Amino acid sequence: MLSRCRSRGFTLIELLVVIAIIGVLIALLLPAVQQAREAARRAQCVNHLKQIGLACHNYQDAHRVFPSQGSYWRCGAGSDWSGGGFSSFGQLLPYVDRSDLADRLNYGMNGHPNGCANTATNTTVGRIKVSTFLCPSDDAIHIGASGVTDAGDCNYMGNNGWPRQSTGYNGERGGHSTTNWPIGNGFLGTHPAFINPGVNEAFWQGLGLRTPFGWTVSQKNFIDGLSKTAAYSERLINPGLIVADSRRNVWYWGDGTTPMTLPQMADACNSTTTRSSESVYPGGSWLSPVPFFGNAYQHLLTPNTRNCRYGDLAQWTYSGHNYPFTPSSGHAGGVNVLYADGSVNFISNSIDRRNWWALGTRDAEDS
Repeated sequence: MLSRCRSRGFTLIELLVVIAIIGVLIALLLPAVQQAREAARRAQCVNHLKQIGLACHNYQDAHRVFPSQGSYWRCGAGSDWSGGGFSSFGQLLPYVDRSDLADRLNYGMNGHPNGCANTATNTTVGRIKVSTFLCPSDDAIHIGASGVTDAGDCNYMGNNGWPRQSTGYNGERGGHSTTNWPIGNGFLGTHPAFINPGVNEAFWQGLGLRTPFGWTVSQKNFIDGLSKTAAYSERLINPGLIVADSRRNVWYWGDGTTPMTLPQMADACNSTTTRSSESVYPGGSWLSPVPFFGNAYQHLLTPNTRNCRYGDLAQWTYSGHNYPFTPSSGHAGGVNVLYADGSVNFISNSIDRRNWWALGTRDAEDS
């Protein structure tokens, strides 16, 4: 008599155990997958900064100076002022393989989107997203003025050095007076004010702008050395709203006329509780030089803390040197910083603020 073979299935308990084991394995694997994805995003972010660094040096080879941040101009004689010129990113387009956009820009007109009425072409180009200017670790999308995602998002900022009102760590930085501030001591130079016919320098001085109106920065100006000076860093995009994340907002704290030490300025920024309506703009245009778009930053507060804005119209209407934006990122623990020699380093949120201030200046004013 032949015996019959019987197949045995899983019991309910065994099936539940297998499902539980699979769930545990997935729970263990998921963080590793997420970390691997973030590592890839961070590597791409570093690569973008390196491309910007190479572009800056190619620009320096062609023009004998590094790119500058734009200044302000008037749309015409008798008209109101408007953010003019271009951010450093607008000048770097041919060096990041975007000559197609550079060829469409009118560099004789205003670079600020929605600025002067005769800059429609620049506004259109300025709303195009450029992948090199975006960090994949930030998933925010800036909502443009028209209520749609038409803004030219940007995750990077050029180093303007210390706030120009700052007298340094202990007051060692001089040159402040009622008619003049020392020039910026960071990586970026600044364009002179773009003055149309019929508008002379006296007008700008009448606004209270501190001379000189512009300066350039080349390799010879780095007394500290290219390898010890920050050039660009990261910045989280504001989606076009006042949001809970203080790193994406601008905090207003007033006085822009009184020279102060860096510790005094940092304390003043940290003590304010008022957020500016201009918080809706940071990261909204890679082309614009207007300060509150945040295409330039200052070494005041350490990474991933708050941003500030200070000074009245007569003070901050000067090439963005009165918006101490602070680098921020979606990377855990710090931000990537491009140095002036083209290298990129990860800077911890816990960096000593005096070391952070030293990294921001090119000319040995950090003692």
